[in-house]
Amino acid sequence: MKKIVLQGCTYSPGYSDMRGAAHSMELEKEETGWVMICRDREYYSAPTKVAVYRVSVEAVAEFEDFIVKKRILSLENRLKSKVFITDYSPWSFDIDYEKTALGKTDQEFCSIGQNRIYSPLDRRKLEELKERFLALRGEILSETVEEKRKEE
Repeated sequence: MKKIVLQGCTYSPGYSDMRGAAHSMELEKEETGWVMICRDREYYSAPTKVAVYRVSVEAVAEFEDFIVKKRILSLENRLKSKVFITDYSPWSFDIDYEKTALGKTDQEFCSIGQNRIYSPLDRRKLEELKERFLALRGEILSETVEEKRKEE
């Protein structure tokens, strides 16, 4: 089993964006440790609510192991779907990681999204990926509101 070293992960749930909604969750490594930053905006001119959660090193290590054992990165290679909706933002996972092979370390990027064709087994893996990602959130560190800047 090849080991990866997670550098970050972003999840965006699928949502209607006709009114300018935006939602995302980003797992990031900061100087003080891992955090998950959750951003939510309900419509274009609404403020963005930002919540920051602590994430333990152990939880990240378990998440890395899950990604490798369940071959999550291979889901990026599924065929693209021809289904497209113009007023909807599809769900997606973007995973940044380092992989070492033959003594050489490379920075890699994996993008898994709704606009692909997944088998029932793939869909179960994706549901577990989402559940495990959401479960990474630990203690809340801060909650803020970013006001929309007025255009000039």
